[in-house]
Amino acid sequence: MPVTLLVVGGSLGLGVGAATGATDWPVYAAVLLTGAVLVTTVHLRVGLSGLAIWGLVVFALGHVAGGMVPVGDGVLYEQWLLDRIVRYDNLQHAWGFGFVGRAVWEGLRAQLAKAPDPRLAAAVVIVSAGCGLGAVNEVVEYLLTKILSETNVGGYENTARDLVANLVGATTAAILTARALPRRPRTGGVG
Repeated sequence: MPVTLLVVGGSLGLGVGAATGATDWPVYAAVLLTGAVLVTTVHLRVGLSGLAIWGLVVFALGHVAGGMVPVGDGVLYEQWLLDRIVRYDNLQHAWGFGFVGRAVWEGLRAQLAKAPDPRLAAAVVIVSAGCGLGAVNEVVEYLLTKILSETNVGGYENTARDLVANLVGATTAAILTARALPRRPRTGGVG
């Protein structure tokens, strides 16, 4: 079960963080536990797809690695994958909030099946949920900078990059999901 992998992998990541002297490992532990409880609760109610669950597991493990794995003078989150274009943090946001949007849509899928255009409804929900919950994440990060003496969150540039990455990831997830849904046949009227 993916939740077991999340707990084992997250525990290993948190252990690395604690062993390397990372002071914010309790915050990561709380985020990981909260996420595991939320995903499990939603899954038990609506039956999330394996794709959504595994996408969220990878997101959680990537989050722990991003903040806990030391690289050079910083952590993985701060590393550029394409110099001055894409950081690990941006990739993590795009992946994660794309799958968050997908999971929200799966939770609402039965209600959205009656929409005039279920493909459009899916896309709107995925983008709205991915970007909206990604923005909530940015608010939490901001509050953490006010509460904790040291974080790896970054400033305005980081927040703006994260919001753009959330939009890219959620839009990609929306397009891929909508394309996979069957088209509703037209009814009535003269073509």
